[in-house]
Amino acid sequence: MKKTMIPSSAISIGASTQNTVTTAVTTTSTTSFTTVNSVSITPMGSGKIYIDINMFVSNNTAGDGVSVQFAINGTAVITQSFISSAANQAQQFSFSYIYIGTPGTAVNITTGIEAVTGGTASATGNVVAYELIN
Repeated sequence: MKKTMIPSSAISIGASTQNTVTTAVTTTSTTSFTTVNSVSITPMGSGKIYIDINMFVSNNTAGDGVSVQFAINGTAVITQSFISSAANQAQQFSFSYIYIGTPGTAVNITTGIEAVTGGTASATGNVVAYELIN
């Protein structure tokens, strides 16, 4: 398998933003997502936005879990559930996505959590977004 390196001069970035949550966000809700991260970015060039999400989630009840949702402008892109075998077992949610928006129009990016069937769900993590120019 041949690997091709892309020279760093071939990639340019425009607008960028990030949000990091180090103190756990918690919820006992099983019906409504609680926001963990929320960022807004307004692309000014290409409209192409690279989004990278990394979170650690857990539930204080063994055999229960956490549902994680990533949304753009209020519309869910992905929802994924994690079930733990032990109480407070940390599990990682990582997701990368390229969104093509309209230059000059703000894009709102959120992550949220809810408990699967009970217990207290918690999460920490970050969202990084930047516009790809080339």
